[in-house]
Amino acid sequence: MENIGRRTFLPASVPALSAQTTRPIRVALIGTGHRGWIQIAVLKANPGYEIVALADPTPEFLDRAATLAPGAARYSDYRKLLAERKDLDAAIVITPNFLHAEVTIAALERGLDVLCEKPMATTVEDANRMAAAAAKSGKILYIGCQKRFFPTNLKMQELVAAGAIGKIEFVSANLFRGDWNPRSWQYTDPKTGVSTNWRYLTRTEGSALLEDGIHEVDALNWIINGRVRRVMATGGNNVYKDRETIDHAGLLIEYENGVKFTFDFCLFGQNAGPAGRRTVLIGNEGIMQPENGRIAVRKRTGGPAQYFDLKPLEPRVPEDPEAYHQLLAFAESVRTRKPPFVGPESGKLAVKIMLLAEKSVREHRVMDWNDLPA
Repeated sequence: MENIGRRTFLPASVPALSAQTTRPIRVALIGTGHRGWIQIAVLKANPGYEIVALADPTPEFLDRAATLAPGAARYSDYRKLLAERKDLDAAIVITPNFLHAEVTIAALERGLDVLCEKPMATTVEDANRMAAAAAKSGKILYIGCQKRFFPTNLKMQELVAAGAIGKIEFVSANLFRGDWNPRSWQYTDPKTGVSTNWRYLTRTEGSALLEDGIHEVDALNWIINGRVRRVMATGGNNVYKDRETIDHAGLLIEYENGVKFTFDFCLFGQNAGPAGRRTVLIGNEGIMQPENGRIAVRKRTGGPAQYFDLKPLEPRVPEDPEAYHQLLAFAESVRTRKPPFVGPESGKLAVKIMLLAEKSVREHRVMDWNDLPA
């Protein structure tokens, strides 16, 4: 759990929300691309929220969002939205990664609670600025690592905490997926003047590992619950050679308590079937992994596997059930002022691990934890 400052500020025209307040949380959605459209559907399925305003500089994205949330005001500039709307409780930031810090800090300074999509930022320094802005404003800053709500991750965390496999010693996982959406927002690269998918550029994406793979690493790092000592990685562009950001990587994360965590990532692994997403946790007493819709635990001493059923996420929202339950958690923090389940420190930790891995790929060396700022 995270702990942030508690001093709060709201414009006089907006009554402060509380655990007893029944009215919906009034939110602005900043960033209305493809992920934003999914978030609108999830918000509309959650009666605890009201979409008040939308902001995006790309007309076709904003137009599409407006058809999905017809009652919301439309803005091409998020700054104008923050300046004009006095009826907001919170902002949800779903911009390209390099804008997360700028937009989130502006919303916090405006006096809004913020849910910022992962990755928290593209640099550790920006993550620190965001955390400082949250502490200074006394507002909630929740980082969108919704895969912690994935039923397999929830059950594995519960079982590991209960000692089902003893002390974790080794973890192996992967994500083999297809390439990024080719219809994503196009960024005009100032170096070339060429309009390019924003996920192809280091400046705008930060790192392919920040954009995806971070979900799995965040959830498993949460389960491991240790302090990272070193990160080493190899990778590059074997298939998609006409871009800056890498298309595959292999990571080894080493913890101070001796745990080793390997993670393999690939953007040309579409149609991988069951091999596309695999997780194995090995402890000094047994082995745990998802298997046929349950969690299987096998003791090192032998004997049959023990199977544990998963608790399904209810209600089941087809667009993104984990995002729906993340919104429930964010709403609880907004109303009760409890620290968020995934706050600035957790968000920064996931960012730092992935940035160290990217740096290791680029510099061909092992990265110590202190090779990036605290």
